[in-house]
Amino acid sequence: MRPVTVQFLKNPDVIHWGFETFYLGEDDWGHWMAVPKGTVRWKGERGFPPTRQDAVFCAPRDEWWHLHYEGPGAREYQSFIDIISPIRWISENRYEMVDLDLDVALHQDGTIEVQDEDEFEFHQVRYEYTDEMIHGAVAETARIVDALKNRAEPFFEVAQRWLSVL
Repeated sequence: MRPVTVQFLKNPDVIHWGFETFYLGEDDWGHWMAVPKGTVRWKGERGFPPTRQDAVFCAPRDEWWHLHYEGPGAREYQSFIDIISPIRWISENRYEMVDLDLDVALHQDGTIEVQDEDEFEFHQVRYEYTDEMIHGAVAETARIVDALKNRAEPFFEVAQRWLSVL
């Protein structure tokens, strides 16, 4: 497995969350990264405690979401979907995206929660989101909520299969 740095940005010039992952493979949904327990991560310019359990990321092609899947045994969320600008591969060992604040969380009890709507409103002005970014984020959030309600893939069995590779 080759290492892959995953870098979330808050704006093309502002570093946000980052992870040192490992490439697992590719399927119809996108590229899958291993995020084993103890994975190095950071927030902004400072280090952050390593991850606490195994997970996988899905980096889709030309979509406005990024999946962080920990599965049914996770502490808090089974799935956490960041709403983002489409992913840009910088090299085979690094991809980046702009985090557009909105998140869709699937809790262990099945509750679906949209998070950080206030942050999204604030950052539209602060970071000068384009109309395309705003409309893309809002539309994708609604689509992801609907996908989770309908147990659409890759957010369930597909993600679980990739997690089982760990």
